[in-house]
Amino acid sequence: MPRRVLQYNVHASGQFRKHEICWDADGEDTSIREWINAIRGGDAIQIIPKAQYPAWMNFVQKAEIEVHGSETPRDTAESEVPRPIVTPEAAGSHHRACYRHLDEAAHEIRLVFLNPGSLDEPISCSLMYTSLLESQTIPYEALSYFWGDPRHRRDISLTVSGTEEVSQYVLSITSALHSAMKNLRPQTGPARILWIDAICINQANLDERAAQVGLMREIYHQAKRVIVWLGDGDEITQKSIRTINTISDRYEQSRRSNAARSDLVRLHDPLMESLGVDSFVDEWPLFESPWFRRTWVVQEIFNAREAIVCCGEDTLIWPMVLRVNKCIRLSDLKMNSSHKALMPPIYEDLFDYRVATGSTWSTEAGILEVLVKGLDLDATDPRDKIFAMLQFGRETQDLTSLPPELMPDYHKPTAEVFSSFTKWWIVERRSLRILSAIQALEGRTWQETSWGRTSRRAAEQPTWSWWHRGHSNWAIGILGLSTDSPYRAAADTTPDINMIMKCRESSILSLTGIRVGTIERVMPYPYYHPPPHHENLHRAYVSLFDPLNLTGKWIHQLGSKHAQSYMTADDPTLKRGHFSSHFDFSTRTGAVECHSNCFFNTPEGLIGLCPFSARPGDVLVVLYGGPVPYVLRACPDGRGDGPERTSRYEFVGECYLQGYMDGRAIQEQEDKGMPSEVFVLV
Repeated sequence: MPRRVLQYNVHASGQFRKHEICWDADGEDTSIREWINAIRGGDAIQIIPKAQYPAWMNFVQKAEIEVHGSETPRDTAESEVPRPIVTPEAAGSHHRACYRHLDEAAHEIRLVFLNPGSLDEPISCSLMYTSLLESQTIPYEALSYFWGDPRHRRDISLTVSGTEEVSQYVLSITSALHSAMKNLRPQTGPARILWIDAICINQANLDERAAQVGLMREIYHQAKRVIVWLGDGDEITQKSIRTINTISDRYEQSRRSNAARSDLVRLHDPLMESLGVDSFVDEWPLFESPWFRRTWVVQEIFNAREAIVCCGEDTLIWPMVLRVNKCIRLSDLKMNSSHKALMPPIYEDLFDYRVATGSTWSTEAGILEVLVKGLDLDATDPRDKIFAMLQFGRETQDLTSLPPELMPDYHKPTAEVFSSFTKWWIVERRSLRILSAIQALEGRTWQETSWGRTSRRAAEQPTWSWWHRGHSNWAIGILGLSTDSPYRAAADTTPDINMIMKCRESSILSLTGIRVGTIERVMPYPYYHPPPHHENLHRAYVSLFDPLNLTGKWIHQLGSKHAQSYMTADDPTLKRGHFSSHFDFSTRTGAVECHSNCFFNTPEGLIGLCPFSARPGDVLVVLYGGPVPYVLRACPDGRGDGPERTSRYEFVGECYLQGYMDGRAIQEQEDKGMPSEVFVLV
């Protein structure tokens, strides 16, 4: 769920105050309504006190949550009226009448003809078939929107052409889509022709869904325009859109007059005046809209030839939305507003690339880098966190020639989709760099982000597999993730590809490597009194934990100017301020109190850094093809298989092992004639 600021506390006051905040699930605020209605029974609610500046502290004495509601009485009269209803969940029994099969070879799609009508009239539309391969295909617009709460639904009338059995249906759609169609339909004249995924794809047919996923890039690129629907507008959105359009007009006037654009404050006023951007963001958190966090919309908007953003009756052109995001990045935004100020960084990366290259169809980023950036996005179906991003990867952009293990297939369980991708990436790249990327996943990070919890993962998720829940900013500074990482723990070795490919069990990954040692103790890292003559280890700690919070790595990525330099620079002034904030603990240990224990030693006298979830007794290994050493944990029921010693292990994460970051283990193995060991990861 997206984070929300509950309350701004009173600055510099030690007195506890009572704050009471009420949210109404049926209120007028669309974002609040969608947020509350998305909550499910059993969800964990975390209230996290957060300070505006790194050296400040904030305290919560007590927190209490009350939920009030009433049972909605069932409308018996309405429920007894028989009618053919088609929903994504129930469409299986009706799709033969409502949807005929699409011709995959002809790249056939369905289009919605949205009939005219007033705001108060019921929505009616018809379904037509066309081929993307035909040069004279019907001109259409593609709708990009947030599906909303699937429990809140409305009915529309749907006519299907070309069927002899039943031509009229009642189709159940989400309230969010109903609102979009009601506002976008013409009041008079011809029907508006749209491609809408929830209607144009038979959601109950998994094979059709997979086939249409392969056409998504083409569908949105062939549309004459993509319409981004952010929901119903109000006075605040109207005011904010007027401000943005005023800035757009200034840029256009500046372009026509060939005036210099150096006066950013004048062009961007009031966004870049003192406190202006904070006020703007607090009034209308544009990028807090759930649309910007939906995985599929990245592909939808990237492939658009032209795009407009609609909020009620007000509209914005897409380039202006990107400009607002850049403007906010240039400003000195307060941390109070930063959580809702910016669109996910993947948008800026992709559109900066497109502007620089003029390319609409390809990128130079590897698919792993794209997936890491995409961690900030949400998907109703977790498998879409891979399927929707394949277009943007250098190795996967040609969707027609994907290997079988990467082809979109909704019959595969989620865990198999992600583990198959992980194995494919290791085989394709002859590297274990993807194992370091796992430190950007929830519950797998270097720093503990959930108080008092051990490493958290889904029961079906292999410990070594890539997954769909995490944050891209947590990847900053991960030791072995970057392609230009300075570490070469496994020297020039590569993974045993044949052994990986021979294993047919998707939840198992067998790797060859060298056992280096065992963790004896894990303790706080003495940041203020680092171990002498271990500058590289200290630099790694600063890179991993960002102790002075110069980048906001563990909260929200703010695009700090320090992003490139913080890994090696420790500002003495800031260090003193942070020390005083944790004075008692820091005086005693020399460490930063708010950081997880990460400094370990071994019985042999080795030292290093490990993720928060590492424990005494965990095994330190160097695996062939791995840029860094790793921490493994023997399974309680793990059994060895004779001399090959193939016990089963859980993968804990990457680590920094002093003296073993540049091929020492491989050299020692060669010098001493030590045998390799097979580690079976589960």
